[in-house]
Parts: sequence; structure tokens; C-alpha cells
Amino acid sequence: MVRRMHISETGIVTFDRATFFGEVFDYNDGDCCTFLCPFGGGKTQLALEALSYVASPDRQAVIFVMKPKDKTITKWTPILGFETVRDWPPSTVKFFKRAFGKRPPGYVLWPVDTGNIDYDEWNQRNIFTRALGLLYSAAKKRPNIMFVDETFSMEKELGLTRFLRRAWSKGRSVGNGLWAGSQRPAHIDQLAYQAQHLFLGYDADVRAQERYAEIGGGIDPNVVKSIIAQLGRFQFLYINRDERSMCIIDAS
Repeated sequence: MVRRMHISETGIVTFDRATFFGEVFDYNDGDCCTFLCPFGGGKTQLALEALSYVASPDRQAVIFVMKPKDKTITKWTPILGFETVRDWPPSTVKFFKRAFGKRPPGYVLWPVDTGNIDYDEWNQRNIFTRALGLLYSAAKKRPNIMFVDETFSMEKELGLTRFLRRAWSKGRSVGNGLWAGSQRPAHIDQLAYQAQHLFLGYDADVRAQERYAEIGGGIDPNVVKSIIAQLGRFQFLYINRDERSMCIIDAS
């Protein structure tokens, strides 16, 4: 049995969020990010905080929302200055706003929920398919970010894996960055684990900790596992796969 190292023994640095996103997080056009953390662990808020630093009128982000209600998204939409739209592309009115230099830093793409599961899934599939395709093509002229918080549902319920795979495997070359969120480090496409930026939250499940260690981006898996097991609530282990570096992002 491998002795679990204390975080202090690893020499890993902890940053508050303002310092991390303002000075440490080096995001380039087309980079992919993956956020993994059980329900209630703060992965959505962390991703939205990250968007507040990197999304802009010249690098717009689109948040894909599948839930009928989402308090975190609702709270952060005005903070980010994003506009909520029900279909893609945005309406003619929003198009003219963009044409005259009033481009928002991003959109919340939130199809109307009717309560009819068959219709709602059909509608989401059509809208999201169109958005994923158009955003990938548009990135060739102007970089963008697609934030899919419910990656498992997007793949397993809507069957859109091939569109996500294209962004994971080819998006970086055209400036189309895919940010993917999931509650477990399993049951989503393996390409999600090859993202340039990994944000891993605490998970009490030993099997999940083992999986985290396996996808640790070239970092010693025992170190990754030890750190994950000791994270506090709303803390995250950040791994930059390109640089093979890591740090802890504090809860605030």
C-alpha cells in the first residue's frame, strides 16, 4: 500500500481564485478544459469564474444548458454580461446588435423546456447540433468557447459525441475551445481527459480517485491521487497537461 503524501510534502502551491485566474491561468484560443467534480462540488461555478476572465466580444463563449432550471447559470448570466437565447443562431435583433459593435462576451443557449421529454430532447438535439456545427466553423474567423456542463447527457441522451470529438481533436487548430463538465471521471468520451487544462475536484469514491490518477496529464499518479483525496470543499486540483504542471485552486 502506497503511503498517502500530505499536500505539504508535494510542494504544490495553492492560489486564491483571483490570483489563479488573473495571473496563473494561461488560456490560449482553442484550448480545451475539463471540469470533473461530483454534484454540488462547485465545478459549474469554477468554470463560470474562468469564463469571466477569458470570454470577450472577440472570443465569445456559449454555455449549453440542458436543465429546466439552473440557479448557478441564472445567477452568473448577468455577472458575465451574457445574453440568454433559446435557439441558434441568435435572433435577427441580436444579429444587428453584433453587427453594430455591441457584441456580448457570450451567450447562454437555453432551449425552452416544455416538460415533454420526447419533444424537449428532440428540440435540444436539433438546436445543439446546429450550434456545435456553426460555432466550429465560425471559429476559423474568430475564436470561441463552447461550455458543455452536462457532457454525459449531451453524449448519452442526445447522441452528440461525434460533434464533441471533433472539437476535442481538431478544435484547437481552428480556435474552437470545448469546455466540458462532468460529475464523474468516467462514462464520457476519453478525449475529454486529453484537454490542455484539467480541473479536478474532491471525490470520496476510491475508484474515482484512481481514475483521476490515470488521467493526471503526465504527473505522478500517486501524487495526484493523494492530493485529490485531501482537497477541501470547493477546492480543485488544476493540471496543465502541456506544461505538466499543477497547483491547487482554493475555494475562494
